[in-house]
Amino acid sequence: MRTLTVAAGIACMMIPLSSASAAVLSVGGPLSQNCYDSALANDTREIGIDSCTRALSEEPLSTRDRAGTFVNRGILQMARGKDVLADADFDAALRLDRDLADAWLNKGFLRLRRGDGRAALPLLQSGIDRGARRQAQAIFARGVAYEQMGQFNLAYADLRRAQELEPGWSMPREYLADFQVSQR
Repeated sequence: MRTLTVAAGIACMMIPLSSASAAVLSVGGPLSQNCYDSALANDTREIGIDSCTRALSEEPLSTRDRAGTFVNRGILQMARGKDVLADADFDAALRLDRDLADAWLNKGFLRLRRGDGRAALPLLQSGIDRGARRQAQAIFARGVAYEQMGQFNLAYADLRRAQELEPGWSMPREYLADFQVSQR
C-alpha cells in the first residue's frame, strides 16, 4: 500500500494554515477509492464518509488498506469538525497498523487544532519517526506545536527546516515572517 500525504488537513486547525492532512491510498475497491479521493480533495460531502463506512463493511480490504480507510474517514470527520469521531477513526487505524505514520500525524493535527501543542508533539513525532512521506509538513506541524508550547527557538528551527525541505511551499515562509530574530 502506498500512502500519500497531501496539503489538505492542517487546515482543520484553529491556526491560519492551508489544508494539509495525510490521506492514505487504499487499493481495495471503488468505495475505498472514493473514500480516498474524498479525503484527498477535502470533500466533506456525506457521500465520501458513506463510501468510507461502506468500504470498511463491504469491501475485502487488506489490513493496511483497512487502516488507511479509517484514516481517510477520520480526515473527513476532522474536516467536518467531528473531532471525537475523527480521533476514534485514527485510533482504529492504529489498532490495525501501529506504524501508519499518517494516523499519528492526523491525531497530532487534531490536537494542534485545539491549540494543545503539548499533546500534539509526541503524536507528530511518532509520525515523523515512522517515515512521514512529507517530512516538511510533519516538521512544520511539530514547529507549530513547539510554538503553542512557547518553545520559540525549537519552533523557529522546525519552521526553517520545513522551508528547506520544501522551498516551494509558502506556509513555512509565511509563518517565519512572524518571527523576529535578535542577537543576544
